[in-house]
Amino acid sequence: MLQIFMVVKGIIRTLIALTMVIPVVSTMCLPDMPWVEVKENPDATNPYITEYMDPDVSAHRSGAGIAPQNTLMAFEKVIDENNTLGVDTFEFDVQITKDGELIVLHDLTYDSTTNAVEYFGYEDVYASDLTFEEAQVLNMGENFSIDGEYPYRGLRGDDIPYNLRVAKCDDIIDYIEANSGGREYRYIIENKGEGEEGERAADRLYTIITERDLQDRVIWASDEQDVSKYMEETYPDISRSANILEVLGFYVFCRMGWDLDDLDPSYVALQIPYGNSAAKGIINLGTKQVINYAHKYDIAVQYWTINDAEAVKYLTENNADCIMTDYPQMAFEAIAECK
Repeated sequence: MLQIFMVVKGIIRTLIALTMVIPVVSTMCLPDMPWVEVKENPDATNPYITEYMDPDVSAHRSGAGIAPQNTLMAFEKVIDENNTLGVDTFEFDVQITKDGELIVLHDLTYDSTTNAVEYFGYEDVYASDLTFEEAQVLNMGENFSIDGEYPYRGLRGDDIPYNLRVAKCDDIIDYIEANSGGREYRYIIENKGEGEEGERAADRLYTIITERDLQDRVIWASDEQDVSKYMEETYPDISRSANILEVLGFYVFCRMGWDLDDLDPSYVALQIPYGNSAAKGIINLGTKQVINYAHKYDIAVQYWTINDAEAVKYLTENNADCIMTDYPQMAFEAIAECK
């Protein structure tokens, strides 16, 4: 059932995208034109717009290429290496459990990353169907691979270390803050919940953020239109990124050269794909034109999931504000080469 739902949802989103993009196909700029220069906005006040050639580096899903995604182990590894890496931002995803705990998890189900199907005996084990305690039996590193190996596969029961079990959002943030060495990390937190569950997740996340006085260091996101609207209207003091329809609207206005103020955007950042994730060769969201246009309207541009050094260099040279990557060290080395 989940697979059918995701396919239908993908088709609907594709149709929406095509409907909005078709009118501007003739004006798409695939590669950057050689005469286009990087333009900075001297009047920008957005704290997420960075200096040229110095983008923030974000550990995507807490560093999914170096440790199992969205686990305490991944956060520990990034923090441990951060004396040399200097990660600026942690990006991760949250969902609400059956008993109201906010956990760190990307997919709506535990199926793809854990041993949930084996343990419970059925597919589509939704995060919202289990209590936090019920989810503690799962091995969050079950399907993590590195160099063709699965170092944590098969761990069960007491053999599963605490840092590979389902983690609460507040515990993760507390760990980061306690081990920051005085650095004020930024957070990109995506609410993956839908409908009422997404709203409950937003309520809990807001409490976690405000109790720790992190309002100025968090950008939250949701691609669900109703949840995104709920977050903005209920908690306007937390910065948010554009949802998928807002990104499409931005892109149309950018390509047509229209005044974005006519859309009255209330988001502070675009969190958009580049490379294979963005159908490179059809739509290039990483051009100078796109970034210049966003900066003109005081909007930061943050890219995912950038796991290729050449892509990091391209976006850095085009004045991107944040590189979200599974491999932070690779990104820092690539940025250093640009400088």
